[in-house]
Amino acid sequence: MAKTWQVGDQIEGRWEIYKILQGGAGIVYIVYDHAFREPFAAKTFRDEIVAFNPVVAERFVREGLAWIQLDLHPNVVQARMVEKIEGKPFLFLEYVSGGDLGSWIGTPRLTEDLPQVLRFAIQFCDGMIHVLSKNVRAHRDIKPRNCLITNDGVLKITDFGLAKLSNEEINSSALGNSGRVRNLSLTATAVGTCTHMAPEQFDNAGQVDTRADTYAFGVMLYQMIEGQLPFVGETWQELEHLHKNQPPPYLDKTTKPLADLVQRCLAKDPEHRISSFTQVRSHLEEIFKVVVGVPPPEPLRDAALTAIQWNNKGSSLDNLGRRDEAINCYEVALRLDPHLVPAWLNKGVALFAAHCPQDALACYDQGLKVDPKSEQLWSNKGVVLKSLGDTQEAIACYDRALRYNPRYPNAWVNKGVAFKAQGKAEEALMCYDHALALNPSDVNAWTNKGNALYALGRHAEALAAYDGALVLDSNLGLTWLNKGIALSALGKYEDALHCYGTAIEIGPQLGQAWFLRGVTMVNAFQQYREAIPYLEEADRLGVKEAKDALAACRAVTVND
Repeated sequence: MAKTWQVGDQIEGRWEIYKILQGGAGIVYIVYDHAFREPFAAKTFRDEIVAFNPVVAERFVREGLAWIQLDLHPNVVQARMVEKIEGKPFLFLEYVSGGDLGSWIGTPRLTEDLPQVLRFAIQFCDGMIHVLSKNVRAHRDIKPRNCLITNDGVLKITDFGLAKLSNEEINSSALGNSGRVRNLSLTATAVGTCTHMAPEQFDNAGQVDTRADTYAFGVMLYQMIEGQLPFVGETWQELEHLHKNQPPPYLDKTTKPLADLVQRCLAKDPEHRISSFTQVRSHLEEIFKVVVGVPPPEPLRDAALTAIQWNNKGSSLDNLGRRDEAINCYEVALRLDPHLVPAWLNKGVALFAAHCPQDALACYDQGLKVDPKSEQLWSNKGVVLKSLGDTQEAIACYDRALRYNPRYPNAWVNKGVAFKAQGKAEEALMCYDHALALNPSDVNAWTNKGNALYALGRHAEALAAYDGALVLDSNLGLTWLNKGIALSALGKYEDALHCYGTAIEIGPQLGQAWFLRGVTMVNAFQQYREAIPYLEEADRLGVKEAKDALAACRAVTVND
């Protein structure tokens, strides 16, 4: 599991861990991607945070979507892709190796170099102008740690975890009824960082706008110039009081226009505060001309995405359930580079999931013209052919995939599924064991192995295989359903009912789970009246057997 990973481990045999950074709510793995041959910062949440509030996982995915949609800008850390690993979403970010602005605060690199302060401030404005143009209302957590610096001195804004959250989501994550933080480790994740928060953000974090960001920027600009915070307190309540009531100190040791700009950013009333980063940049440009004696740097423009980046963006959107947007991204990637095999592969996957098998097949065939030895394309082509009823041709595709790469687990799993469909459970089992020898964390292999073992009448072994899958990902509705069936076969009806109930919670549209829970209540416990709501829902969802079972239950209970 992710919590046991150490430096030197490889996540899924692909992302090699070089460093692990832990914060209040999250974990960041600095990894080398052996597929893309570049480093990433892979961000996820800590398990105990999810235990404290399960909403965090959903919110993290929405953070990923908001971040990915920011596209490219030289002063914004790029979100490259989202992957689900062992049941948790990971957001893969551009790795910026030069540290953060916090390490510059209080050092002569800033306190004795006003031109450098101004350069960083202007770069920050350029990044925020771009971000806010992408329908982001506010960043909400501007501080030196969220400004990364490249080795060649370019500032990049990071951590858009609050950018798209609603007031209700923020308050439910970390605020009690009084508006006080319930868990200080969630402070920066849920409402902001109190050393940099605007007065109004303490009262209603979800409804603040750009003016809260210009306030936080004013705090950070003060730090860069003076080397310390304008307000220093020991507790959340003390800092709240200072931000709301204490006038900010005036910067006597810098130029008056810059000191005045800081004061305008730190105005208590948002109506009296500078309201946009375009305005802030304009003031900084004039100050830069006077201080440095040369024109200020030209605004850095958002860069055009490459074909690979469009493909990665599509993959991330696909992982987040935005399939139509993802397909559009793949099409843009392929217009830029018709020979980009991963884009043909990903577009085919998306089209197949959208119930367009022939279009998916065409994508895989186009990709195979470019790379006839792609095990992924051959394996996925086999999946489409099997769905169209051509199981034998599908197996031939899996064999082609395994000829080119016998260590490709997905092809072994898919071949096993095809054998199972032909009634060849023993051959299927051998395929799943091959896959698990290559990747013991393959959830699909464990689940399908359970299905094959059940078909062979080896119910206890099937149960162990389902548990193997659920240890890796407990959010598998069909696996819970199949585990319930195996438990019923072993006479463990109470446990089976629990499994069916869990399957229903995860997938309310799983009609078979409703049906089997109702039937088990009747057959094992004679709970006819209690079973009726489950059988009614199964009937509504189209389970054919439910109608007769429901009629029988009603007949028994009619005179009760």
